[in-house]
Parts: sequence; structure tokens; C-alpha cells
Amino acid sequence: MLSGELEFRIRKQTLVATAGDRVLVPAGIPHRFRNVGTETAHFVCSVTPARGFEQLIETMFSLAADGKTNRKGMPNLLRLAVIANEHFDTVRLPFPPAFLQRIGLALGAPVGRLVGYGATYVPATESSLATDAA
Repeated sequence: MLSGELEFRIRKQTLVATAGDRVLVPAGIPHRFRNVGTETAHFVCSVTPARGFEQLIETMFSLAADGKTNRKGMPNLLRLAVIANEHFDTVRLPFPPAFLQRIGLALGAPVGRLVGYGATYVPATESSLATDAA
């Protein structure tokens, strides 16, 4: 942690990390984290092997920055199905069981793609910059 406060939930354990703390979450262990401080939290995260994790994080944070997520930072179910289907080998929910998640994604992701959602999201500012450069 560089600054701020993050609450980590690792399995059923909850801890709060502040500046100078390190938190290790072993691969395959269900976890989540959230900012519980009054200021913006800054931290360094290393994921190994990374696979497509960086792309997933960029997509989710870009959606949130553009107001395309709910108050918990999640996009609508069809968009989430497309994104989750793409990154299923990297990240999955701790519940329901993986086989049920695969069934849901097999049904939801094609519908999400049909309505125009992609596995990645390019913020409006970046797409306009790309258009301006062309």
C-alpha cells in the first residue's frame, strides 16, 4: 500500500491495509477489496501469471470512469457476461460453482455481443483521440 486504506476480504478473513502494508493473496483463493478510507487509495498490485488481468482491470476501471457501472462498480449483466467470458481463465466469482458460471456465460455472452458489447472497453476520450489521429 502506498497511501489510503483498503479493506481486503480473503476467504472469510477481513483486514485493513494502510501505507507500507503488503497483502499476499495466493492464486485461486477467493478475495475482494475496497477502499474504506476517506482519500483515494494508491497501491501496487502484482499478478503472476498475469494472463489477461491488466486488460480486464483497464476495461472495468474505464467503464466505471465513464459512468457505465452501478454503484458497486459492476456493468450491466450482458456486458459483464461478455467480459467475464473472455477472462474466465483469469478471474471468476467464488460462487456459484464454476460449471454454473460457464452455463450462464454461455447463454449471456452471445446475447451481450449481439447488442454490441465487447470484451474490452475503450473510453470515449481514447476512441476520439484514435479518430483524431487517423
